[in-house]
Amino acid sequence: MRWKDRLNFIRQNMKKNKSRVFMTVLATSIGCAFLIVLASVGFGAQRYIVNDLMQDRAITEVTIYGKQTSEDSESPEITEEDIETFKGMENVKAVSHKMRVQNEPVVTNGEYSGSSTVSVVDFESEEKAGLNLSSGRMPEAESEVIIGHHLAQFMYKESDETAEAEVFNEEGLVKEEYQMDEDLIDKTVNIELEQYKNGEWERASFPVKVVGVMEEPARDWQKSNDVYISEKVLEDIEAFTGTKYGAVIHPDMKGNEVESLQRNGEERIYNDVQVIAGDMEKVESISQHLKDEGYHIYSVTEELDQVNIVFAVVKIGLIIVGTIALLIASIGIYNTMSMAVTERTQDIGIMKAIGGHPRMIRSIFLMESGYIGLMGALVGVAVAYIISAGINMLLPIVIQQVFDQSLDKVIQLSYIPPYLALICVALSIGVAMLSGLKPAKKATKIDVLSALRRDV
Repeated sequence: MRWKDRLNFIRQNMKKNKSRVFMTVLATSIGCAFLIVLASVGFGAQRYIVNDLMQDRAITEVTIYGKQTSEDSESPEITEEDIETFKGMENVKAVSHKMRVQNEPVVTNGEYSGSSTVSVVDFESEEKAGLNLSSGRMPEAESEVIIGHHLAQFMYKESDETAEAEVFNEEGLVKEEYQMDEDLIDKTVNIELEQYKNGEWERASFPVKVVGVMEEPARDWQKSNDVYISEKVLEDIEAFTGTKYGAVIHPDMKGNEVESLQRNGEERIYNDVQVIAGDMEKVESISQHLKDEGYHIYSVTEELDQVNIVFAVVKIGLIIVGTIALLIASIGIYNTMSMAVTERTQDIGIMKAIGGHPRMIRSIFLMESGYIGLMGALVGVAVAYIISAGINMLLPIVIQQVFDQSLDKVIQLSYIPPYLALICVALSIGVAMLSGLKPAKKATKIDVLSALRRDV
């Protein structure tokens, strides 16, 4: 019997028992849909967390916190010598290194002022490392600076009105009615600092020109009020404060504490260092090399590995639970095929009488059970995609109603990768054929004479 004839024979017999076949396909499709939807939640949660980790963080970035010494367990800071070592490493694209001004600087522009974080950077290295601007350009002169995206929103005009009013909103930014009307591009701002000198507090102002504004941080909760200055501006600040990195001297400090703050020609220390790899494939080798050299590092790839391991366990667990539902559906397939063998006893006897091989008879029933599994899988996949879309559509509404909060960005809780659907189809067909294996073997053992007499 040709394969085409076998398929026609299967379809004809399935049409005779439409209700039973329909219920069997329905049970199989429910099992498949349950499996896919359960697993899709694991895939969706993993995808959301991984994307969240990747926001505002370069996958090629390795952060260095310090280094281990052979003498003790301390973690000395990173020096200029270390920076040069990093730059000379193979596959390193750039090295971002910053020094923070250890004071409480206030940035002013006319009557407006606001707090800020001032750091010394190498602008050429920052540009290579991937620092992007939302407007303006990178500094070219020593007195030029770039500022954080939200710095202007931290500045307001001090007056009787603002002294009594609540100036900042829930996000920590100045309310719109008190904000500056103009941006700071091509404007001169003053970095003002205080220092305790000669028994009294003195204040100095360092004018710089804003030539660029950094891109807004990827995370909504992050607010950037940074000011990036050159080494020359830091030297001017240190000349005024008389201390390293413009550190503040307090009146209650002892002589040895004040002395420890003075620079005295010491080597520069960097408190924010990132090594940028040329591509993602090189991050692991660079990280391992830095570890071997005794540096304490962090790479987002290490965190991603841990996240992927956790979610691999979660997804396996969800798939196992979903597979149980599919196995329960296989009981229906077994019963359907057992009934099919019993009902077609005479047909089987006729096929054997005219020379039908047992292998051919077995293949017919295995094909029928596999066909039922395929139909159930296709329907289940379609239903799973509909349910997945419904979950993602209803999630913001549920969060809004239950927690009275609106989502700033779309959360795709349920995500079905194409290979998950293919695995489910293959699994459904495989389980269905295993369920039909015993009835198929039973069909090959039917006695011809008994079958023709309809005694079986």
